[in-house]
Order: sequence, then C-alpha cells, then structure tokens
Amino acid sequence: MVIGILKKIAEFKFILLIFLIMVSVMSFADLLPLDIKRSAYTFSSLIRAGLMFCLPLLVLPFVVSSIALLRSNGLILIFSLVFLITASNFLSIIIGGQVAAAVVPLMNFGMTFNAGDAQELLGWFEVTLEPPISVEIILLLGFIFGFLLSLLPSDHHLGSRALKFFESYKRISTLFFQKIFIPLLPFYIFGMLLKLDAENDFATVFKDFGSLILVIVAVQFSYIFFVFWVGNKYSFRKVIQCYKNVMPAGLLGFSTMSSLVTMPVTLEAAEKNLGDKAIAQVAITSTVNCHDIGECISLSVIASAVYLMANGMIMPDFWTFTQFAFILAVAQFTGVSVPGGSVVIIIPLLTKYLGFSPEMIGLVTTMAIFMDPIGTANNVVGNSAFALIIQRYFNLIKGKLRKTSSPQAAKF
Repeated sequence: MVIGILKKIAEFKFILLIFLIMVSVMSFADLLPLDIKRSAYTFSSLIRAGLMFCLPLLVLPFVVSSIALLRSNGLILIFSLVFLITASNFLSIIIGGQVAAAVVPLMNFGMTFNAGDAQELLGWFEVTLEPPISVEIILLLGFIFGFLLSLLPSDHHLGSRALKFFESYKRISTLFFQKIFIPLLPFYIFGMLLKLDAENDFATVFKDFGSLILVIVAVQFSYIFFVFWVGNKYSFRKVIQCYKNVMPAGLLGFSTMSSLVTMPVTLEAAEKNLGDKAIAQVAITSTVNCHDIGECISLSVIASAVYLMANGMIMPDFWTFTQFAFILAVAQFTGVSVPGGSVVIIIPLLTKYLGFSPEMIGLVTTMAIFMDPIGTANNVVGNSAFALIIQRYFNLIKGKLRKTSSPQAAKF
C-alpha cells in the first residue's frame, strides 16, 4: 500500500513541485534579499525570452503530424475532423471567456496589477528576442504541409520520407520540452511569482484563484454534460450511462496527466458509448492530442480573469478576443504531450493579442499547470463526448453522399 501511495506521489511530483513553489513564495518571499529576487526574476525572463524565440519552430512538427496522421480517412473526412475539432476548441474558449467576464467581477478579487503604491521588482537587465517567424505562420505552414502529406498514398516515396523527417523533427522538439523546458519551468515560475508577490500579495492571489478553480470545474462539467446530451439526442438516461462508461478513463487521465497514455481506456469507453468501433477509433485517435475541451476552458477562464484584474474588470473587445480564441483553438493541434505543454503555446498569444505583461503570464502559467490534472481528465471525458458529435455528423454527411451517389461515400 505504501509503495502504491509513493507511486501516485511520483506521478504528481511536477504538480507538487509547483505547489511547493507557490507555498514557499507566499511564506518566505519577504525574507529573501532583494538581490536574490532580482536574480531569480532575471533568470525567469531569460527562460521566457528563449522559449518565445524557439517556440514557433519547435511546434511545427506537432501540427504537421496531427494533420498527416489523418491520411487514411479520406479527404472529406480530414477536412471534417479539422473543422469539428477547431470549432469545438474555439467554442469552449469563447464560453470560458464569457463565464469569466460574468463571474469574476462578482468575486471581489483582492489583487490588481496596477496598484500605484506597489514596489516594482526589476531584473538586472532586460532581454528581448524576436522569434524568426510568428506562431500564426507556423500554424499555417503546419496545416499546409500536413494536408499535402495526407493526400499522398502511404507507400509514396516522397511522402514516406517527409513523414520520417517530421517524426524525427518531432522527437527532437519533444526532447527539448522534456529535457530543457520542463526542468527549467519551475525556475521560470519561481521568478515570476517573486515579481508578482513584490507588486501584489501572492497569498491574496492564491486565495482569489482558489474560488476560481471551482468556477472552472463547474464550467468544464456543464459544457461536457451538454455535449453528451446533444450527442445522445437529448436523452439524460443515455448521458448517465455514457458517464459510467467513461469514468475509468477520466480517473486515469487525472492520475497520469496524459490523454495519450489514457487513449486505450478512452477508446474502450467510446466504443461502448457509440456502439461503432470504426467511428470510435477514428474519433478518439484523431482527437487525443488536439481536442482539449478541459484545458481550453481552464486557459480561457484563467487568462480572462487575469486580464479583468489588470484592466479594471473590463474584457477585451469582441474582435480581439475572437482572434485570440481562434488562434488558440488552432494552436491545440501542436499537441505538445508534456507536463505544462498546454500552456506552452499560449504564452506568445497572450502577449500579442491581449497585451499580457511577464508577471501576468507567470500567473496564468502557474495556475494552468496547477489545473493540469483536472484539465486532462476533462479532455479525456470530453473526447468521449465529442466522439458522439462526430458520429452524428458523419452519419449526416454519409446520408447526403448516398443520396447524391457520390463515390466519396465509400470513404466513410
């Protein structure tokens, strides 16, 4: 029993480390000399600048692989899956933002990012590195390369070599995240939280976000329940049965913090819920790393809450937030499957579209990583619910194709 408990603790060691950093900053930040705080913040700024510079090129192979792996499903199916996944991610981000806009002003948060009497913590020097190419262009290139590769037969010489190249490229990027970025992430968070604590009371921040976590979980559950309800043609009895089938997968996702590791159990649950092995296979394997309902809602609510606190409880205008939501929805195709991978891609987007400062990004990063187990569990359950939507959509398309006697119907 003790060994089992130790194994569970080991699985959560990264989250526990982040929690320990948060508690340490709340308890002992005032005891640290100013020079140590400035050094920690300077190092944190260097990590952020390096990631911002490298990130676009690091995520390219993940986008290409996500699209290219759909190659066996037929062209109409590929476009349909990409559209449905992007639309679902986008909708969950919009809902998260709207809930935050409605709820956060009522929560009487005690912190602010623009207090006039706050003491500002500055680094020893400032580092600014412009990325060689923007994230938006990389996403576009990734989609183009992925679609082109998906059109080539699996035995095509050029296509096979290109896929091998991007798989090798993906392994190198994954190695960077696993061996460099993830080990440095606690140092990044530590420096940013020290700055946040110097300019605000971090204990107040943590207390405020404790209540926000309950809001996030409520939104995630409500949204996924609604997707199950629609997918089951508005039958509450079937929704309850679906939840019973998918709960083991959700619990496994919570404990492993990996949708990919959980995929066999998720697939088994989806097969029971759909009663169709073929569509369950397509739906779960296609969404495992790019359809992230749980994390999209978490990131959206947290980012919106931080924006509201920094801007007098006023949300960005509709067009600005819509652009941010769309790019973030598409960016989920990067599928960086490492602890904290969900927040990697959002960092440059928060800066570009919402004007976040480094300490605001540090707070979003910290809280998003803290929510990672819950987000992953909801990703897993959400993918099982989304499989029902995919099944209904494909049945609708198949019926239309049969009516027109299109040869593409065979692809389904």
